[in-house]
Amino acid sequence: ILLGQSRDGIVFSTDDYFRQQDGYTYNAAQLGDAHDWNQKRAKQAMEQGKSPVIIDNTNTQAWEMKPYVEVALEKGYRVEFHEPNTWWKFDPEELEKRNKHGVTREKIAQMLERYEYQISIPIVMNSVVPPHKNTQRPPLQRRHRWG
Repeated sequence: ILLGQSRDGIVFSTDDYFRQQDGYTYNAAQLGDAHDWNQKRAKQAMEQGKSPVIIDNTNTQAWEMKPYVEVALEKGYRVEFHEPNTWWKFDPEELEKRNKHGVTREKIAQMLERYEYQISIPIVMNSVVPPHKNTQRPPLQRRHRWG
């Protein structure tokens, strides 16, 4: 629905990093690389003027959105925040049943506990990466992307 009638709109998900020719293989140890990879793809699309550019990620905190919002504002995009329009979006039991990644109810409940309900551009732009997340990773490993 958000893509509408656009011919050059695109959706980016960090999950795409884990999609291989033989299916989906999630590896938590590669999540940082996956986010870096997705941010680079989104930035390239914005540099090319694609519109809309939709980021389909599990962003529970403002700082997680910041790399995308920074580039979008720099490139003159209008930024909108959307969350699923479902009755079960905050129901850990239902989310556990519906997620395709094997995320447990307990993990989902933890994610919901840190979920930031009030999101705006100023909130995102003033957010900071928590100290426990702000660690330097080795350079992004080159891997072939399928699809």
